[in-house]
Amino acid sequence: MIVVRAVTMDDDLMLLVSEINSATWDQANEMSTYDTEGLSEYLRGQDTVFLACHDVVEGRRTLLGMASARLQTKPYGQERWLYVDEVDVCADQRRRGAGTALMKELLAIADHAACNEVWLGADAENVSANALYRSLSPDDVARVVGYTYDLATRVAIPTHS
Repeated sequence: MIVVRAVTMDDDLMLLVSEINSATWDQANEMSTYDTEGLSEYLRGQDTVFLACHDVVEGRRTLLGMASARLQTKPYGQERWLYVDEVDVCADQRRRGAGTALMKELLAIADHAACNEVWLGADAENVSANALYRSLSPDDVARVVGYTYDLATRVAIPTHS
Protein backbone atom coordinates (compact mmCIF):
# COMPACT_ATOMS: atom_id res chain seq x y z
CA MET A 1 0.00 0.00 0.00
CA ILE A 2 1.36 3.44 -0.94
CA VAL A 3 1.59 5.78 2.06
CA VAL A 4 2.49 9.47 1.77
CA ARG A 5 3.09 11.45 4.92
CA ALA A 6 4.57 14.75 5.95
CA VAL A 7 7.96 14.39 7.62
CA THR A 8 8.41 16.28 10.90
CA MET A 9 11.18 16.77 13.43
CA ASP A 10 9.54 14.00 15.49
CA ASP A 11 10.26 11.39 12.82
CA ASP A 12 13.32 9.16 12.70
CA LEU A 13 15.30 11.41 10.38
CA MET A 14 18.40 9.19 10.51
CA LEU A 15 16.37 6.29 9.13
CA LEU A 16 14.81 8.45 6.40
CA VAL A 17 18.20 9.88 5.38
CA SER A 18 19.58 6.35 5.21
CA GLU A 19 16.64 5.28 3.01
CA ILE A 20 17.14 8.29 0.72
CA ASN A 21 20.88 7.80 0.36
CA SER A 22 20.60 4.07 -0.32
CA ALA A 23 17.72 4.40 -2.82
CA THR A 24 18.23 4.12 -6.57
CA TRP A 25 18.33 7.56 -8.21
CA ASP A 26 19.22 8.56 -11.74
CA GLN A 27 20.16 11.72 -13.61
CA ALA A 28 16.51 12.85 -13.83
CA ASN A 29 16.50 13.20 -10.03
CA GLU A 30 19.61 15.42 -9.83
CA MET A 31 20.00 13.94 -6.33
CA SER A 32 22.42 15.20 -3.72
CA THR A 33 23.55 13.25 -0.68
CA TYR A 34 21.25 13.91 2.27
CA ASP A 35 22.32 14.28 5.89
CA THR A 36 20.30 14.48 9.10
CA GLU A 37 21.51 17.99 9.93
CA GLY A 38 20.52 19.35 6.52
CA LEU A 39 17.09 17.75 6.61
CA SER A 40 16.55 19.01 10.17
CA GLU A 41 17.52 22.53 9.11
CA TYR A 42 15.06 22.34 6.21
CA LEU A 43 12.24 21.12 8.45
CA ARG A 44 12.86 23.95 10.91
CA GLY A 45 12.26 26.47 8.13
CA GLN A 46 9.06 28.45 8.13
CA ASP A 47 6.27 26.95 6.01
CA THR A 48 8.34 24.07 4.62
CA VAL A 49 6.82 20.79 3.50
CA PHE A 50 8.72 17.54 3.12
CA LEU A 51 6.85 14.39 2.12
CA ALA A 52 8.03 10.80 2.07
CA CYS A 53 6.26 8.15 0.04
CA HIS A 54 6.65 4.50 1.02
CA ASP A 55 5.24 1.19 -0.09
CA VAL A 56 4.21 -0.54 3.13
CA VAL A 57 3.71 -4.30 2.95
CA GLU A 58 3.37 -6.47 6.06
CA GLY A 59 5.08 -3.87 8.23
CA ARG A 60 8.05 -3.43 5.90
CA ARG A 61 8.46 -0.16 4.10
CA THR A 62 10.27 0.70 0.89
CA LEU A 63 10.98 4.29 -0.07
CA LEU A 64 9.28 5.13 -3.34
CA GLY A 65 9.96 8.85 -3.44
CA MET A 66 9.83 12.21 -1.72
CA ALA A 67 8.86 15.81 -2.32
CA SER A 68 9.72 19.20 -0.88
CA ALA A 69 7.79 22.45 -1.12
CA ARG A 70 7.28 25.80 0.56
CA LEU A 71 4.11 27.67 1.42
CA GLN A 72 4.61 31.30 0.41
CA THR A 73 2.73 34.59 0.66
CA LYS A 74 3.04 37.10 -2.15
CA PRO A 75 4.14 40.60 -1.09
CA TYR A 76 0.85 42.01 -2.35
CA GLY A 77 -2.75 41.00 -1.79
CA GLN A 78 -1.90 38.43 0.90
CA GLU A 79 -2.23 35.65 -1.70
CA ARG A 80 -0.84 32.28 -0.58
CA TRP A 81 0.75 29.81 -2.96
CA LEU A 82 2.71 26.57 -2.78
CA TYR A 83 6.05 26.38 -4.54
CA VAL A 84 6.99 22.76 -5.26
CA ASP A 85 10.76 22.48 -5.18
CA GLU A 86 11.26 18.77 -5.84
CA VAL A 87 9.24 15.67 -6.60
CA ASP A 88 11.58 12.70 -6.78
CA VAL A 89 10.62 9.09 -7.41
CA CYS A 90 13.25 6.39 -7.03
CA ALA A 91 14.43 5.24 -10.45
CA ASP A 92 13.59 1.59 -9.73
CA GLN A 93 10.15 2.41 -8.29
CA ARG A 94 8.62 4.47 -11.11
CA ARG A 95 5.22 3.84 -12.70
CA ARG A 96 3.76 2.58 -9.42
CA GLY A 97 1.81 5.75 -8.54
CA ALA A 98 4.27 7.40 -6.14
CA GLY A 99 4.64 10.61 -8.16
CA THR A 100 0.88 10.96 -8.49
CA ALA A 101 0.39 10.25 -4.77
CA LEU A 102 3.02 12.86 -3.83
CA MET A 103 1.52 15.50 -6.13
CA LYS A 104 -2.03 14.84 -4.90
CA GLU A 105 -0.83 15.25 -1.30
CA LEU A 106 0.92 18.52 -2.19
CA LEU A 107 -2.25 19.80 -3.86
CA ALA A 108 -4.27 18.82 -0.77
CA ILE A 109 -1.79 20.63 1.50
CA ALA A 110 -2.07 23.74 -0.68
CA ASP A 111 -5.86 23.56 -0.58
CA HIS A 112 -5.88 23.10 3.21
CA ALA A 113 -3.53 26.11 3.57
CA ALA A 114 -5.92 28.25 1.48
CA CYS A 115 -3.40 28.71 -1.33
CA ASN A 116 -4.55 30.43 -4.50
CA GLU A 117 -2.20 28.44 -6.69
CA VAL A 118 0.53 25.83 -6.86
CA TRP A 119 3.64 26.45 -8.93
CA LEU A 120 6.31 24.02 -10.09
CA GLY A 121 8.73 23.65 -12.92
CA ALA A 122 10.25 20.72 -14.76
CA ASP A 123 13.05 20.45 -17.27
CA ALA A 124 11.62 20.14 -20.78
CA GLU A 125 13.72 16.98 -21.30
CA ASN A 126 12.21 15.23 -18.26
CA VAL A 127 9.49 13.43 -20.20
CA SER A 128 8.16 11.35 -17.30
CA ALA A 129 7.87 14.35 -14.94
CA ASN A 130 6.08 16.40 -17.57
CA ALA A 131 3.71 13.51 -18.30
CA LEU A 132 2.91 13.24 -14.58
CA TYR A 133 2.22 16.96 -14.19
CA ARG A 134 0.08 17.11 -17.35
CA SER A 135 -1.94 14.09 -16.17
CA LEU A 136 -3.07 16.15 -13.16
CA SER A 137 -4.84 18.68 -15.44
CA PRO A 138 -2.87 21.87 -14.81
CA ASP A 139 -4.60 25.16 -15.56
CA ASP A 140 -1.58 26.46 -17.44
CA VAL A 141 1.57 25.02 -18.98
CA ALA A 142 4.03 27.83 -19.65
CA ARG A 143 7.35 27.90 -21.46
CA VAL A 144 9.80 29.25 -18.91
CA VAL A 145 13.49 30.01 -19.24
CA GLY A 146 15.36 29.20 -16.04
CA TYR A 147 18.56 30.81 -14.82
CA THR A 148 20.98 29.46 -12.23
CA TYR A 149 23.72 31.42 -10.53
CA ASP A 150 26.35 29.17 -8.94
CA LEU A 151 27.64 31.51 -6.26
CA ALA A 152 30.39 29.12 -5.17
CA THR A 153 32.20 29.38 -8.50
CA ARG A 154 31.47 32.83 -9.82
CA VAL A 155 33.42 36.05 -9.62
CA ALA A 156 31.71 38.74 -7.55
CA ILE A 157 29.58 41.21 -9.48
CA PRO A 158 30.29 44.80 -8.43
CA THR A 159 27.42 46.52 -6.66
CA HIS A 160 26.63 50.20 -6.57
CA SER A 161 26.65 51.69 -3.10
